[in-house]
Amino acid sequence: MRIVLAVDGSEGSYQAVHAISHLAPAKKVVVLYAMDVPRLAYPVTTPGIQKQYEKVARQAMKQEGERILTQVASMLPALPSAIAKRVQAGPAADVILTTAERVRANLIVIGSRGLGQVTELLLGSVSHRVTTHAPCSTLLVKSYIARLAHVLLPIQGKEDAEAAIRFLSMKPFGGPVSISVLHVFPAELHPGSLARAKAETLRYELRAAAERLTNDVAERLGSLGYSTIGRVEEGTPAACILKTVSAEGADLIVMGARVRSGVSRFLLGSVSHAVVHHAPLSVLLLRSEKKTRTRPLRTGTPRKR
Repeated sequence: MRIVLAVDGSEGSYQAVHAISHLAPAKKVVVLYAMDVPRLAYPVTTPGIQKQYEKVARQAMKQEGERILTQVASMLPALPSAIAKRVQAGPAADVILTTAERVRANLIVIGSRGLGQVTELLLGSVSHRVTTHAPCSTLLVKSYIARLAHVLLPIQGKEDAEAAIRFLSMKPFGGPVSISVLHVFPAELHPGSLARAKAETLRYELRAAAERLTNDVAERLGSLGYSTIGRVEEGTPAACILKTVSAEGADLIVMGARVRSGVSRFLLGSVSHAVVHHAPLSVLLLRSEKKTRTRPLRTGTPRKR
């Protein structure tokens, strides 16, 4: 894998650095420090003073960035990969996203909150923008990861499943992990004018298809060497995911990152939005990549016997 590790010297970014130790040795790790040089807020500042201020601020931020990168590089596990240290000017989120595209990263690793961010209800502004617009998967480190032995993999459908299988086929973790594949079946189907008998038949068929999907994903991950189990729960997706995290003691949530379209395109999809907001542990948000499937997933309604 090619990884972009974004740091800013905050506690959250050092937790992200530690998370690298739980990942498999990468082909390349770009340790990135973004410096967004502020402007003087005083309204009567002359262009000359502003220019001098920016020069001094840029030099100070560059020195601080280089110090942080040197410290971070010394904290990384001994990797056979190339480690590149970069200090780049610009808004942090823009720098991270641009760098990820340029190096064709498979994964961005970032702390959920950094320095100098306005407190928000969901995430720090930088991590929010990165998780929403990232061109690749993103590991959002919300707290110190003491171990990485059990992963919860919620899937909504075939697209999520294929993205997960592609990512996990790269063997991204440093050691063996068990994976619980979870699909949440809605408690309310809103059958409308459907007769009760037909509604129950539809419910049975949809649940059976969900069970086939999770079992097939578990089987395919098992063939890749993972210890897996497929399960279907009934209820509200985000609530069931968080409940399962607590019940199973998962170390990491891996799930698809679906971005809303239209006016709300800058927000994560409702399920990933809620999970990222409320989960007490780190979340790895997957981005789909267009690749050829090796074997189609078994979905659809069962034949009537």
